[in-house]
Amino acid sequence: MIDAVNDRRRFGRVSPVHRIRGRVGDIIVYVLDVSLEGVRVAHQELLPPIGKGGLLTFEWEGRRFRAQCEVRWTAVAKQARTEFEKTLHHSGLSIPVKDELADHILREIVQHCVTRALDEQKANAQGIPATAAQSLQTGQSGDEFLCCELRQGKWTKTRTREGRQPLDGFTVAASEGEPKVAMLCRAYENGDSEGRRLIRTFAALSISKSEGIPTRRYAP
Repeated sequence: MIDAVNDRRRFGRVSPVHRIRGRVGDIIVYVLDVSLEGVRVAHQELLPPIGKGGLLTFEWEGRRFRAQCEVRWTAVAKQARTEFEKTLHHSGLSIPVKDELADHILREIVQHCVTRALDEQKANAQGIPATAAQSLQTGQSGDEFLCCELRQGKWTKTRTREGRQPLDGFTVAASEGEPKVAMLCRAYENGDSEGRRLIRTFAALSISKSEGIPTRRYAP
């Protein structure tokens, strides 16, 4: 639902294994999905109207996330069936401005979820090396990128100054070594649609800022 509302978002969304309890102002919310640009939350009390917002707060690994958010959309997820129940809503919240700590926490959540998913795919013998996307740890985005696009079963690699992800393939920093790029290409070829989405998410995350991807914390 959130992708349909904001299909221009650059980064893929991820779903934490455990819902993250937080607040928008005084209203309790549960974070369902996370991207670098916003979150999807579940809530029973009504949030501010679309275009308005408040202070979003939640805890992640002992640190407190705090940032102003804006409500982009709200929809009924489960209608109350009796007078004793409350209607459950889902809302998409954009986070247009955040400080360094808030940005880093969002990056860690995305990295944690993608890493876990890749490890699970490896454990399920689906052909995606768990180390493939984790190798993008340099954070050396610079001004030049390498666009790797899969066309009719063959890879086309082009140096570019645009950091966008292609329709079929991925874009990483041009400074990445050939062994890492080759590993990602093999992983992408062998992966299913979800595995490919995860690799694209990691690639976009690795070049989005100079600090790159946070150090891995998850250990299977």
